[in-house]
Amino acid sequence: MILAIGTFAVAGGLHIPTAFEAEFLQKVTNPKKKVILYRGTLTMKAPSTLKWVYREPTRKEVCSDGKKILVVDHDLEQATTYRMQKRFDLAAVLHSARPYRDGIYVARYNGRNYTLAVDPQGRVTQIAYRDDMDNVVNIHFRKIRYLKTPPAQKSLSCPIPKTYDRIGG
Repeated sequence: MILAIGTFAVAGGLHIPTAFEAEFLQKVTNPKKKVILYRGTLTMKAPSTLKWVYREPTRKEVCSDGKKILVVDHDLEQATTYRMQKRFDLAAVLHSARPYRDGIYVARYNGRNYTLAVDPQGRVTQIAYRDDMDNVVNIHFRKIRYLKTPPAQKSLSCPIPKTYDRIGG
């Protein structure tokens, strides 16, 4: 359980938000060293509600409650629902982080290692990990806003246009 103090908890200098918004740059490097860059925004509400809005190179929205993921791909005009094999809780990842060296933390969650960088205020500015397909994922956050009031649930949903194909999972 996350200990909330105002809008965040403090774990060894790392501020863990109950809700935040940020712009992101996601760099995914596959085992053959091919790199794909994604840009967009992220909104998070603890413990595990996430909404990623991808703007480049494709337009899509990814919403998760930690158990299911809904991907609304606007370029393909389809929505796909996936059930997660392992529950994901970003707040738990942040809460389990331990100092490694100045401004760098490491965390282990569901068998995966995460490296986190923080700014002088203790806000996470970068998360790096290796995914299930052996890709190295590095996400940089900027224009980070820790929210005093959690966002409305409606703003964290991914609406599906009626004309889109739906794929269940």
